[in-house]
Amino acid sequence: MFVQILIYVYLGICAGMILFNIVTALLSQRREHRSFRDGIRLELTVSQELDRLAETGTVSERHLRFMERRLRRVNGMAAFDAALECLCVRRPELTRSYLTALNGVMITLAEDYCRRDEIEAAYFPYIIRKYRLLDGQENEALKTMLLDLLHESSIYCRENAMQALYTAGDPAVLVRALRIIDASSLYYHSKLLSDGLLNYTGDTWELADALWEEFDAFQPWMQVTLLNYFRFSSGAYCEKIHALLNDPAQDDEVRFACLRYLGRYPYPPAYADLLRYATPSKTRALGVCTPSPRPVLASYPGAETAAVAGEEPLSSQLVYPLHASKKVWEQLGFGYDRIEAAGYSGPVLEVSCQYKTMSKFGETVRIEASITQYNGVRMTLHYDVYDKATGTLRCTGDSRHCFINAEGKPAILKRCWPEFDAALAANTVKE
Repeated sequence: MFVQILIYVYLGICAGMILFNIVTALLSQRREHRSFRDGIRLELTVSQELDRLAETGTVSERHLRFMERRLRRVNGMAAFDAALECLCVRRPELTRSYLTALNGVMITLAEDYCRRDEIEAAYFPYIIRKYRLLDGQENEALKTMLLDLLHESSIYCRENAMQALYTAGDPAVLVRALRIIDASSLYYHSKLLSDGLLNYTGDTWELADALWEEFDAFQPWMQVTLLNYFRFSSGAYCEKIHALLNDPAQDDEVRFACLRYLGRYPYPPAYADLLRYATPSKTRALGVCTPSPRPVLASYPGAETAAVAGEEPLSSQLVYPLHASKKVWEQLGFGYDRIEAAGYSGPVLEVSCQYKTMSKFGETVRIEASITQYNGVRMTLHYDVYDKATGTLRCTGDSRHCFINAEGKPAILKRCWPEFDAALAANTVKE
């Protein structure tokens, strides 16, 4: 009897879940249908107003009041978004004029949307950016609203607000925005900002001048962001960045960003300084640790460049799995030169890494590598990276390799190179 009751209860629960799913699906379908219907109706309404705008050159006050009421609801804003997508394609010039006339309505709505939850608050600047409502307009109210959103904890609010500000074409307001982000305790990824600045729609020279004028007022991480922006936007700042590189008071990360910029845009007066930073013995005397000299000096051919590039790169906080794997081959008696001379290679198929603790510039790490898997064709190397001074584990990682011959075909080492195969098999450590 008890078992029967359990079965009936189970069947009841299943039936309830099925009923719930059916009701949810029906309601969702109804909402989608209603949203589509509302979008069609709003598109028709706006299209009729576009006809009036084409005839009279104005948008009626009645329509503006209607849109203010309609757009206060998020579903109304979504329907408006769908309608504009179609109208911008069919009637782009009239739609642009219509949006200009709607400017007062958007200002009225801005304060209301800023007080809502993060999803609805983020949607409003998205609409501003998508339809470039700030493009060519002196709209301080909307700009102020967007600047206020930069204080929100939601990254969606902040990023959508910044994306909208990029379309304003106003360098002063962008500098204000960056100052807010720089002073905030909220995290903001540097690449989001540097990529966003590249989407700026105004005069890029005016923006660059404004950013340089305020450069010293920013924290080092924001200075690196700005330098990355300059690196991908223009090579006109070599002199200024060269002076920045030689400023002993600058943060190391800032100087590294300067090196990357001068590596992208050759500047002969900086050549001696690049050699100084790229030479291991001289760099140790400077008390800094730089990336490998090869990428930086690639644009500066010459005998001195070739000499520096041939030196052993500095140990740093960076993990060099290929360098570690080279040491493994050498310990087995099969260096890269011997492997390549035999007509084989071991290209990397996949690399993974798990970070444990932070490593800082100037610190030296010790990399321990071992073979954890080998089947005659493919092999996996495992890496443990420790701080050289303290022995603290910084990260672990793995790299997968395969062996191929000179023709690029898989090489079965047991058949074609038994000696190398035996060495790899004997030194494989199972995890």
